[in-house]
Amino acid sequence: MNKPLVKIENWSVVDDLIFHGYRELEPGQRLTGDIPGNANLPKGVIYTSVIEGVDGTKGLVETFNSVYELGRPNEEYERWLLEQEEARAGLVWDDVHSCFVNTSARKQPVAHVVPSPGFSWQPHQR
Repeated sequence: MNKPLVKIENWSVVDDLIFHGYRELEPGQRLTGDIPGNANLPKGVIYTSVIEGVDGTKGLVETFNSVYELGRPNEEYERWLLEQEEARAGLVWDDVHSCFVNTSARKQPVAHVVPSPGFSWQPHQR
């Protein structure tokens, strides 16, 4: 079956229609977002069937009926992803925007910054 390619904007990943929080972009989850409309789908908000595959390099997500080309993600979802990355890296932000390495012994300060709009934390490459 040849699946239609559909652009999706303002997207996020959820596990079901009744929102219980965001999820990682992976098979078994679902996309929700805005589609501009095309011959196969009208313009509007969409909640997809279960994700079957993800091609992160090409920005494509495949479901049972369609292939979605990922546009810009939802801003709140982007913040959630950033928090997940920071948690995996062991970084914690306090109320004055100081960044700490979270260890079981104690917090060790590593930086003091004020994130600007569009800030995206990237791990240091050695």
